[in-house]
Amino acid sequence: MRGHVLAGYLAPVVAALLAIGCGSAAPPHRRPIKPLAAYEGSYADIVVDTETQPEPTLELTRDGVTVRVQYWPKGDLDRKFTRGGETSAFHFEPSWPAHSRVDVWHVTVSHAHDKPVRIKLADVDTVRVFIEDNQRMRADMDPNYYYAMTEAENRARLEAKRGLRRDTEAGLRTVNPLLFERNLTGDQVPPGITVSGYLPFQAVKPNANDIWLHIPVETPPGSDGGAYRTVDFVFPYEYDRTIYQAVPGG
Repeated sequence: MRGHVLAGYLAPVVAALLAIGCGSAAPPHRRPIKPLAAYEGSYADIVVDTETQPEPTLELTRDGVTVRVQYWPKGDLDRKFTRGGETSAFHFEPSWPAHSRVDVWHVTVSHAHDKPVRIKLADVDTVRVFIEDNQRMRADMDPNYYYAMTEAENRARLEAKRGLRRDTEAGLRTVNPLLFERNLTGDQVPPGITVSGYLPFQAVKPNANDIWLHIPVETPPGSDGGAYRTVDFVFPYEYDRTIYQAVPGG
């Protein structure tokens, strides 16, 4: 395992990105981003539910907390949220640069603690929820990180590309209540509550080979004088660049 800024886990893994177009997604068994064929070693505790749609769900339980993540390809998001006079709030055009696109997961968190657990999507001082890839500009550099995008940042992304029209405004009104961010209580998941929702990320660059989705969760101390402990839930994915290149833009 490799040390990480979030005390994250290392991964001998493969995967990376989504940047496929609206109406021409690859069939479900040929997605660019998909679970590994097997989760072993440091990842042996990850359970893959292949029955969920549109993609399998990965589940990991640690320190009394269960996190489930499900990748949602752009084509499936468009089919679900682009309808009538609405355009998906996760919309992007194939011609847009990577930083103006999004990769989206549906995330669910539950726990067995009698105090809240914390999930900080953003922090000015520390990297929080993010996707990591294996790309480095130099051998001594860290890989790239792609951060979780807040509701305000997603809106600003569309506005910057002149994508805020009546149809995308309607799409934002539909999707925003379904965001993981909206369903947190501040930055907490209270006891007995399950929090779930869509979580967009800055899109991973298509030249990445391996990616890991990091969901750090702060678990409560066992005593009143103790400190919260960060548990980094890490989900590796396989990325098939040949499929990505074969899928038309939109």
